[in-house]
This record gives sequence, C-alpha cells and structure tokens, in this order.
Amino acid sequence: MTLTVIALCGLLSACSVADLQRERVAVNLHQFKFSDGGHAIYFDMDRKPWQQRDEEQPLANVVFVISGSDCVSMGPFLPQYFSGLEGESGRTRVFIMHKRHILPGSNGTACGEAYKRADHPSRWQADQLEFIRAQMAGLQAQGNMPQRLVIMGISEGAELAPILAQHLPATHLVLLSHAGMNALDVYAALAKQNPAMLPAWQQLQAGLSATPADQDTARMHGRSWRYWSEIAAIPQTANLLALNMPVLLAVGDADPVIPEDAIAHLGQQFQAAGKAIDIRRFPDAGHGLSTKDRNYLPDFMHQIDLWLLEHKVENK
Repeated sequence: MTLTVIALCGLLSACSVADLQRERVAVNLHQFKFSDGGHAIYFDMDRKPWQQRDEEQPLANVVFVISGSDCVSMGPFLPQYFSGLEGESGRTRVFIMHKRHILPGSNGTACGEAYKRADHPSRWQADQLEFIRAQMAGLQAQGNMPQRLVIMGISEGAELAPILAQHLPATHLVLLSHAGMNALDVYAALAKQNPAMLPAWQQLQAGLSATPADQDTARMHGRSWRYWSEIAAIPQTANLLALNMPVLLAVGDADPVIPEDAIAHLGQQFQAAGKAIDIRRFPDAGHGLSTKDRNYLPDFMHQIDLWLLEHKVENK
C-alpha cells in the first residue's frame, strides 16, 4: 500500500506546486511479523534532495522513529511530518514501526484491550530491537548499509530511544519534545507546579505501592500497572549520559509536559559529566513544536539534516 501527499495537499489547501514536487514522496505501509507470531504495522520512505534523480545513490542515513503515546497511527501525517528532512546529508530512509495493535487509521479513540496489555516499555524494547535488527540485516544483505544509524524518539518514544541506542550500532540520537528526565520525576515536578495535578499524582503513587495479581489488567490513568512500574524504573538521564554519540534534543519553550528548568538542568548535567548535548529550543512552541502562528517542526527537521552533515561518522 502506497500513500502520497497529493490527496493531503487537496485537503489542506496550502500546498504550492513547489511543495507538491518536493513532497511527492512514496510512503510504504507494511506489516512486520515478530518471532512470537505477533505483528505490527510499519511505514518506510526515502528522503533525498528533491532535485536529485539518481535513485541508486548510496544510502547515507537510516532513521528509526519511535513515536509517542496512545494508539495513534502516523500514517495520516506522512510524509509531511518529515518536511524539511530533505536528504541534504545524503539519501535517507525513514522507518516508523508502531506498537502492536495499532492499525493504519488508528486515531487514539479506541485502543482496545490487546493494545493496552502490550503497551509497556519491555514489550516496546523487545519489538523495536527485533524490527531494527531485521531491517539492518536486510540492508546489509542488499549491500546497502548506511553511513549513519539514527534513532529518533518523539515524546514518549524518547523514553525508549536511548535504550535502543545502547543495544544497537547506532551513530546518532535525536529526541523531540522530551525533558530528558525519568517519567515519574516529570510527573512529580509537574504536580508540584500545578496543584490541580496533585491528587492524580498521589493516586498513582498509592497504586504503585502494591503489586496487583494481574499487572496487565490493573489500570491507572488509562495505562496498565506494568506500564507505570516499568517506565518508573527507566533512568532516563543516566541512559543519555551513558551514550557516546551525538545527541540532538528539540523542545518547545511552552511545552506543558516539560517541567520548568528541566532542560537547563539537563544541559548542566551533561556539562558536569564532560559530555555534549545539542539542545534546540523553539520560542512559545508547545509539545508539537508549533505556536498558534507558526509550525517549527519543518525547521527542526531541516536542522537534523544539517546536524547530520556536521556530525560525520569516522571510518565508515
């Protein structure tokens, strides 16, 4: 199944002819079968300089995108979500595998019991590692290994991205709309800033204090007890500091789910450890890197391309 942006341009009524030429990118939809018999959908697409006609140019980058929370498919947002990532750093292939039980048109309104049972970090990690290793093995068999293996985590996907980078021959890590903190530390900080959140935070703490008989069916704030227990144990900042690769982080200064001073503190921790993190901040932007007047996401996608050019991989 192939999608194009042509129909979306008609719906959005905002695409010029130049935009249409630049965004005429095939988005391919597939199903990946796991070794345990389960399956998940995934999308892939190639990004290359729009004026470049040579389809056989070497593959410079492979980007594996770990998307955010809820059972929402990125399909309706492709390929325009990655506008700006035009392959200036070289021909780029993007892979996006969703969590199990997300369908091509899933919009988050009815996730279903099977999805909720599988929606926890250890499941995500096992599935993404199996998928990424399979795709990289396929590229190697084709003699098409890339110069760079980039892991990109978006929002909740940024919880998993540094872990994947530790287990794979990744060369670069990109995070979008994340505080670089443990998820429950973020929740606690936000509850401190916003007293209206305090009862929900206290309810979560009480719920985590006792292990239920079935960790997958016990629910707190719509997620399983297993989800909260596992995500509470992820040492996000330590995972980031353990990496020896370029790290790029984009945040909106008005993102309501990033605590005050969290990004400045993250930068200080990297500096104290003698490590570098490239943080790009976007004024007045929310969780999706947009304001009421401007969408910064294409700007950031273009910055990724330039950043990849700047951070070359030696001896590749």
